[in-house]
Amino acid sequence: MDKVSQQKEPGQETGSQIRDWDLDTGEWDENRRLYETKGTYGYGNAIWPMENELENGSGGAEGQPVEFTCKSRRWLTRKIQIPAGILSPYRLLILIRIAVLGLYLAWRIKHKNEDAMWLWGMSVLCEHMFGFSWLLDQLLKLCPVNRETYPALLKDKFETPQPNNPDGISDLPGLDIFVSTADPEKEPPLVTANTVLSILAADYPVEKLSCYVSDDGGALQTFEAMAEAASFANMWVPFCRKHDIEPRNPESYFNMKKDPYSNKVLPDFVKDRRWVKREYDEFKVRIIGLPDSIHRRSDAYHDREEMKTLKRDLAHDEAVEPVRIPRAT
Repeated sequence: MDKVSQQKEPGQETGSQIRDWDLDTGEWDENRRLYETKGTYGYGNAIWPMENELENGSGGAEGQPVEFTCKSRRWLTRKIQIPAGILSPYRLLILIRIAVLGLYLAWRIKHKNEDAMWLWGMSVLCEHMFGFSWLLDQLLKLCPVNRETYPALLKDKFETPQPNNPDGISDLPGLDIFVSTADPEKEPPLVTANTVLSILAADYPVEKLSCYVSDDGGALQTFEAMAEAASFANMWVPFCRKHDIEPRNPESYFNMKKDPYSNKVLPDFVKDRRWVKREYDEFKVRIIGLPDSIHRRSDAYHDREEMKTLKRDLAHDEAVEPVRIPRAT
């Protein structure tokens, strides 16, 4: 008598239940049960919708589970396919360049310069290194990936009341942004200040956003420009958040050619914009005039120190000599 018959009487078993047992090994065949009962894999059976839910339309869009159509579970990015008509010619061009590069390097190796072997060897080695670095750069461009982001879903996912966050307090991580600069002559402080202002005005929780400026040159001009930017940010950041300004770089926003008043319904937008524009013009004048202002203050400080030294010498009846005070910077 087989092992299945030893378990139960044949009349007490259905055909599918009997077939679920492997008659050769006498063990339960889970794969066969999934196949015959139309079990599902993929996202996991724990949240996979039942067949009656999909038939009644109670499931998510396009037959997806309701949990995956919920805003708090939706993806924040989406891949955008690049048309083959654009990508295929570019790939063909890269392959042609690789073939030409390979033929050129092979020709260079075969045709040696017997009169200057060391110079020939160094040039061939450099060409191989440059060719290899170019190849690594092109490999990344063979399969480019473009993504479309959905920043609006961040609020639904991290700032809406949920069971684990009933008060709706922002659950976004802290964000530190570093802006590096070195020379105020090559990198104008006005550009750096506009970069800092656009970062501070980003649509992100204020208490979780920090901006650091790293000035390798330690220039006083950059330091005072950042102080002016911090003062102007008290007006620019609330203005951007109140009226949803885009772009949030002041220079780019005020130089836009399109109508700045389109899609603005708040009655006080015109007044606020004129006020901020006037303050930004004064801010630019102060930033551009920082070199002359610093030089005037340095000269005044230098003259004041010379007068103090001269008065001290006269008070002690010392011989008056030309006073040499280190120039202020």
